[in-house]
Amino acid sequence: MSNITTKQSNVPGPALSEWGDQYVGAQDIILAKILPMQPTSQFVANMQAQIGEFRDSLSCSKLGSIVEPLEILPFFVRKSWDIHKQDKESGQFKWAESEPLIENPAQAGYNDNLPWHDTINGEEIKRIRRMDFFVMLPSEIKTGESVPYVLSFKSTSFREGKKIFTQMYLRNKKAGLPPPAYTFKLAGSKQKNDKGTFIVPSVELGRKATAEEISECLSWFKTIQQGTVKVDESDLKQTEQAEVFATDDMSGTGEY
Repeated sequence: MSNITTKQSNVPGPALSEWGDQYVGAQDIILAKILPMQPTSQFVANMQAQIGEFRDSLSCSKLGSIVEPLEILPFFVRKSWDIHKQDKESGQFKWAESEPLIENPAQAGYNDNLPWHDTINGEEIKRIRRMDFFVMLPSEIKTGESVPYVLSFKSTSFREGKKIFTQMYLRNKKAGLPPPAYTFKLAGSKQKNDKGTFIVPSVELGRKATAEEISECLSWFKTIQQGTVKVDESDLKQTEQAEVFATDDMSGTGEY
């Protein structure tokens, strides 16, 4: 269990010590996702956001957009299978559940060889690979108010996730650098298919991370490794996950 602290701000009023020392454990934390706003996003439907923006999944705060790149610092990745089942009424394949991707054949539960299209108990399903990157925002590290976000790549954006993964775990490692050695710029583009217009996030390698930024990433990495930090997964239940992202490339490879 980790006692997580933040830097003291210059907010006027009584000293922070007068409010008491509340223990904050990792199991008490829920991390927001960085969501690209799609035509079917709930925040767009509620007129709280515009298509193409990047929003905090919990607060709806605007973090950037496809034309206002957001600087991110990825430091850890989690891989999953998203399992989609066919809705009897609409005929669309919608997210039903997710399970960790186990890529090592020698590890119990190895499932990297599962088919993308399958039938289980007589029910047709489709599997989609997903990469969830835990990222810091350098702008928040600078102000001392940093908490990680989770940025997901799947289906049509999966190739961009591969770019981050390759930099973190291949190029950085060969250079003797830690995974969060470089920042990335998160932007995107509008694309179309037979389902309509949708947003595909894109990433571009940025600058070298500072020692302070890497240290903050390491601190949160240790906390996340305990396995008690929760991630807001409410976006997976939205129909956009099946009806938009899961159309062109069900394999999640980014290849067409």
